[in-house]
Amino acid sequence: MIIHNGAKYQIETATVNGREIAVKSGDGKRIEMPYYPERDTSAIAGELDAYGAYSLLSSIPLVSDTIISPDHIFIDGDRFVLAPHSHTIDERFIAPEGYEPVWALGATVFYLILGCAVFQGRGGKAQHADTPIPFLRADSPLLSNFVARCLSYYPADRPKKAEIASMIEDLKAEADKKHGRRARNLPKETAVPISNLWPEEMS
Repeated sequence: MIIHNGAKYQIETATVNGREIAVKSGDGKRIEMPYYPERDTSAIAGELDAYGAYSLLSSIPLVSDTIISPDHIFIDGDRFVLAPHSHTIDERFIAPEGYEPVWALGATVFYLILGCAVFQGRGGKAQHADTPIPFLRADSPLLSNFVARCLSYYPADRPKKAEIASMIEDLKAEADKKHGRRARNLPKETAVPISNLWPEEMS
């Protein structure tokens, strides 16, 4: 079944060894990748809550060679998966100095919760050192602070590995309290320590 038929490439689903996959072809190239029927997170823009934000942040690694944006994060049941072949960059998720994963993650969470892109949809190119960072939501102060820190104008002011891991655990506690239930962990077969998801240094 063809699920995308664009000018540059086509994506269709296929069954290989009993497993459904997506096949992207175009420009003489063919890429096989997992198929997620629920598609990408752009479809839930404006609907993500603190509970969903914890799940997303626990699932998405910060890797410099894979672009983070709503179009590149796929929904897989109650968890999220970062597409392994995402290289196109949406300017709405680019930091003032160029693409940077922490800033992109903050912009992505902002977009998925509020349904609109940060800085009037212009991304980092509209941000300056004295540009106020919009407050996310009053009912989730920890999540609001996390996003604000990620969207800091200066890279040195953005959270690093150890602090991010700690902030995610605090977000889990906030989500548990707000929703009256334990935030779900990743399935055992896919769960990895949070410390493994974040590089020691992020440029």
